[in-house]
Amino acid sequence: MDGERMLSTMQKFFTVLGGMGSLATESYVRLLNKRTPTKKDQDYLDYIVVNHATIPDRSTYILDHNAEDPTPSLVEDIKQQSLLKPAFFVLICNSAHYFYDDMQKATDIPILHMPKIAIEEIKHIKPTAKRVGLIGTPGTIKVGIYNKFIEENGYELIKPTQEIIEATEDLIFNDIKKKGQVDAAKYHALLQQMIEQQKCDIVVLGCTELSLAQEQAPDHNYPIVDAQSIIVDKSIKMGLALRQTTIDN
Repeated sequence: MDGERMLSTMQKFFTVLGGMGSLATESYVRLLNKRTPTKKDQDYLDYIVVNHATIPDRSTYILDHNAEDPTPSLVEDIKQQSLLKPAFFVLICNSAHYFYDDMQKATDIPILHMPKIAIEEIKHIKPTAKRVGLIGTPGTIKVGIYNKFIEENGYELIKPTQEIIEATEDLIFNDIKKKGQVDAAKYHALLQQMIEQQKCDIVVLGCTELSLAQEQAPDHNYPIVDAQSIIVDKSIKMGLALRQTTIDN
C-alpha cells in the first residue's frame, strides 16, 4: 500500500518509533490496547509501529562518541514516517531523547517528549514529593536527560549511586535485553535502595525496560513515575481526540 492510499484509508493516526528495545515496545503496545476503551475491533486506535531494532545502541553512543551514531537512523525514520503525515510521534526509548532536538528539526509533526511529560505527572502521582530519584541506563544518567525537567518543576534530583547504576545496567542489558526476562527481585531491590538508602520520595523509571519490569513485577509499594505508562495514557488521550475530530468533520 503506498502512502497516498494509506492516507485515504487512515486519516487520523500516530506513529510509534520503537524497537529500542523490542520487548519494551511490545509492552507499550500491549498497555495501549489494554487501556483503550473498546467494545469492538473498530474502537482500537489507529497507529503505526516502527520496530527499528537495528538502530545502534543509544546509551553506548552517549557514553562513547566513537561508537556508531544512532542519529542518522532516528532522523531517517522521522523523515520516512512524516511522508505518511501522522498526527504525532511517540518515541519509545528514554535514551533516544538525547537526540530529540535533531529528530524534531527533521519534521513539523510534534514528537511527544516522554521525560518532560512524565515529570509533569509527579504532582498528580505524589503531590508531597520533594526528592525525586532517577534510575535508567548509564547514558541517560550521565547526560541528564531528565535533570532539567526535574529541577524546573521544583524537585531535588537524587541520582543513583554507582552501585545502583551498575545493578540497573545489569537488569536492563543482561536480564531484559539479552535474556528477554525480568528479574523481579533485582527490580524491587533497585526501588528499595532508592527509597530507603537514597531517601527518595518517588523514583522515576527512566528506561522503557524498567517500565517493562514494572508491568511484569508491579507487586511492590514503592512510589514510582513510570514514564512509558504515562506516555501510553497520553497517547490514548490524544488518539481518542483525533477520532473525535474525524467524527466532527
